[in-house]
Amino acid sequence: MGPSLFQFFHRHVQHGFCQAGLAEPGTIDYVADILARFAHTEALYPLRDHNERHLTTLAQFLTELEQTQGCDRARAALLIRHLGEYSLFMSGFFRERLRARGQLAYYVDHGRTAFGQSADLERNHSQARVFWRLQRDFPKVALALDAIRQRQLRPPDGVVMHPAAALWRM
Repeated sequence: MGPSLFQFFHRHVQHGFCQAGLAEPGTIDYVADILARFAHTEALYPLRDHNERHLTTLAQFLTELEQTQGCDRARAALLIRHLGEYSLFMSGFFRERLRARGQLAYYVDHGRTAFGQSADLERNHSQARVFWRLQRDFPKVALALDAIRQRQLRPPDGVVMHPAAALWRM
């Protein structure tokens, strides 16, 4: 039996983050977990609005968060954390697309803010430290994920694939 998705991504994230000077074990574990979860498309869009429609864009996450704040602290925390994870994934693995649309800074700004808010809301101190590091290093982490995608998860020579296809090749 081969490695699990988490083990696969952990190895690549550890190598890529070490090259980028981001070799903190808790952050490596957390980002590898995000990638393993988001390899399954339904994990990208697990949240629904009050009409039971999937939230699929940053704007929808922010709208739902605005409507939830003050009413349901647990749901707000879930939305904020997912917003950070989704922003990191998109700004790392779909960087060129976001840049071409003029949205990269928007994703980076909202991702940083979301991880800072997640750190404030987190009761587990070690998890809060991971969120603070992601807030502080968000641009470097996203850039490292892009480098991992380009260098370590690229298709064989001559094969043209969608940037995220390496996630589903296994």
